[in-house]
Amino acid sequence: MIRSLDLVCSQCKKPFTPLNKLYYVEDFSYTNGLQDAKFVCQACIDKWHKHWQIKDAVFIEKNYSQYVTITLENGEILRELDCTALDDIVLVTEQDLPKEAQKKLFSIYNEWDLKRKKNTLKDCQFRDEFMRTTFTCETYGGERYENIAFRFNMQGQLETEKPLPDYIIEQIIIAFKMYEAHKG
Repeated sequence: MIRSLDLVCSQCKKPFTPLNKLYYVEDFSYTNGLQDAKFVCQACIDKWHKHWQIKDAVFIEKNYSQYVTITLENGEILRELDCTALDDIVLVTEQDLPKEAQKKLFSIYNEWDLKRKKNTLKDCQFRDEFMRTTFTCETYGGERYENIAFRFNMQGQLETEKPLPDYIIEQIIIAFKMYEAHKG
């Protein structure tokens, strides 16, 4: 049996005719099927896109969770929203953002993430040779150290054949302990 369904926007409550797409609010509590779907008209979709024009975003990490404070072009500020960065978007908990806004947030996030990890080792390889152990490593910031010989002295401190920044030495010690544990 063929039935009809009057389309009324769930946002502005006006009847509408869809253009190329039919927009709806994702809601898994539909009890009566399609007639309970919350459709959205093109004018409200355009308003939604216009609202989510991101001017700036500031990311922070605390207690192993990431948060973002978003400043919109209209001056609205949304503070410390729980978020997760995925492949090329940032999902913001309890906020429905257009894909373009999610991608813009990701570009800001990616820049922030690279800055905070600038001095962090991206990779590190060890090589054992007769009477010589070396490492080659690179940071997220692009610093690269190749084939650096090292040893631990009697006090347990790491000595390298070339001077290295302390933040690199600290990470090499941790990486080498992990390497030794896996070799084992």
